[in-house]
Amino acid sequence: MGLKRTSLYEVHKALGAKLVEFAGFEMPLQYTGIIDEHMAVRTSAGMFDVSHMGEFYYKGDIDAINMVVTVDLTKLEPWKAAYTMLLNESGGVVDDLIVYRLSPDEVLLVVNAANIEKDFQHILNYLPKEGSHVFENVSDKWFDIAVQGPKAVDILKTYFPQVVDLAVFGFVSVPEHGLIISRTGYTGEDGFEVYGPMEEAPTWWNKFMDAGSSLGLKPAGLGARDTLRIEAGLPLYGHELNEETSPLESNYAFVIDWDKPQFIGQEALVKQKESGIQKKLMGLEITGGIAREGYKVFSEGEEVGVVTSGTMAPFLKKSIAMAFLRVDKAKIGTPVEVQIHGQMVPGKVVSKMFYKRGKTQ
Repeated sequence: MGLKRTSLYEVHKALGAKLVEFAGFEMPLQYTGIIDEHMAVRTSAGMFDVSHMGEFYYKGDIDAINMVVTVDLTKLEPWKAAYTMLLNESGGVVDDLIVYRLSPDEVLLVVNAANIEKDFQHILNYLPKEGSHVFENVSDKWFDIAVQGPKAVDILKTYFPQVVDLAVFGFVSVPEHGLIISRTGYTGEDGFEVYGPMEEAPTWWNKFMDAGSSLGLKPAGLGARDTLRIEAGLPLYGHELNEETSPLESNYAFVIDWDKPQFIGQEALVKQKESGIQKKLMGLEITGGIAREGYKVFSEGEEVGVVTSGTMAPFLKKSIAMAFLRVDKAKIGTPVEVQIHGQMVPGKVVSKMFYKRGKTQ
């Protein structure tokens, strides 16, 4: 079976993008270069095709769908979104996702491209076998274009002035165009994600490019998306998140609403919270080399962890990484060494939020 393509494939080709396989899709890795695109997002704006992401539509009893996510949907007002996770019974992360409360009995779940089929089946397993609810995989029907960066609001307001007052994780409907626009993203910057009918993606891509070209807007690919999210300390499923690791271990306890009456994985997490964790996701600053996934971390000659993601951060101009560390070594300021190509390279433990918007560090 060949690779899937989004409806922006011909646009990417015309722009001279370097295309690669990602999660079963042929997607742009870069256009003008990863560093150039990264810096555009940090200083002006970048635009990403993220139409490969999965979307599930649910309508029915909110309590039923509320069981499968860690956030309490009964507290999430319509026209608000939340970052949350799907867990298995042992508290491991099946996926991380954004859930949009469309109405009192409707939600849209946006999941990672590589996990679409797995996630859909996982949720289906926990929904009532009978009843009047609707649960549909609508991934092939929706485009998702992300406009990210300090100039993103100026670009979007050209066509949608209502976005100026939109709160972070708020969203609006534009019914005349069949669009949903949310103030969300994956870069550490202000920005928006625009969802709409898949066939309309080229039209809106070109409209945003027209509005943003004078503001420094550049198309950006998967390469910059990865360096941006590492710089901002954001997790990527399969790296910082997996089914053998809980949100407590990955340092994402904030996604758990402990007051919820019940959710999948709750019992396991409560036990882990009481007994304590053995590893914890932290940031590393490294001097003299670039750490990559799988590189071992040492302290005082003893192996104490493993790198999950690493890069030379284009904006911060530092070698940074995220790593799971033995909990007694997961303290900010702890000196460590990372084994890079057989050499022990010095580093130190830091917060994994390397970059914070508005601070150049």
